[in-house]
Amino acid sequence: GMQIALFAVVNLPEDELNKTKIAATNCKLTFAGNNFAAFLIGRQILVTVCMFVVAKITTLNIVPGEGENIFGVSDGLQNFFNTGLLGAIITTIVASLAWRIVASSFALMFMSNPLIYLIIRLCLLLEKTGICSASWLLALTQKEVVRFQPDEVYVGEVDDETTAAGDSDVRASVWDASRRSSQVISRSELINLQAWVDR
Repeated sequence: GMQIALFAVVNLPEDELNKTKIAATNCKLTFAGNNFAAFLIGRQILVTVCMFVVAKITTLNIVPGEGENIFGVSDGLQNFFNTGLLGAIITTIVASLAWRIVASSFALMFMSNPLIYLIIRLCLLLEKTGICSASWLLALTQKEVVRFQPDEVYVGEVDDETTAAGDSDVRASVWDASRRSSQVISRSELINLQAWVDR
């Protein structure tokens, strides 16, 4: 839900966003430099880890037919409970979908939570560990195979008059982050695919 709230808040007028210092700080942190792409990777790592932990906690190991099933359910339903899918469904609803609804309905209040700042920092830290650095290589490979181009090729350049006239610093940083995240993949100094292949 964080990216939903980020993009909703970034469309607010700058003076309204700056009324809530924490939300403005969270937006500036996320869209600074290449943080947005790093945040998305770190966020995915965090979500995956949370899903595995919750699935492990909610998985039952009761052998049907030997003793009493949980809540006295049938053996077939107990087998379903033992798979951990029930925990995954509950986690998806409670830990994922519910927060997306909250983030989209109350974006400014969601981004004003000080805990969000810590989560953004944690996501950036997880990405910085390099645990999923292969995602950059896979993205570069996909870019080369599919021949992706920067956003400007598809939607055109940003009009400087429009940017100067009414866009806030945060909106400009969103555009810059989007443009940089598409260019980061093309930078040879970041990932030199040919050198990697030649090893």
